[in-house]
Amino acid sequence: MNNIEYLRKAHKMTRQELGDRLGVKPPAIYKWERGLGSPQMETAIRLADVFGVSLDYLMGRDSA
Repeated sequence: MNNIEYLRKAHKMTRQELGDRLGVKPPAIYKWERGLGSPQMETAIRLADVFGVSLDYLMGRDSA
């Protein structure tokens, strides 16, 4: 399980707002949050940067 939805909500962002920052459409973010797909590495790095977390934490591999 990943932490994308948790982080997005903690930062009070909609899927549209996050998508605008990343250059992706909201349905892609929905799929990532539900575990139906994963962002490409470049996008995952940008996601981690947006939220100020490690890739491991973003993808649910680390608790800090």
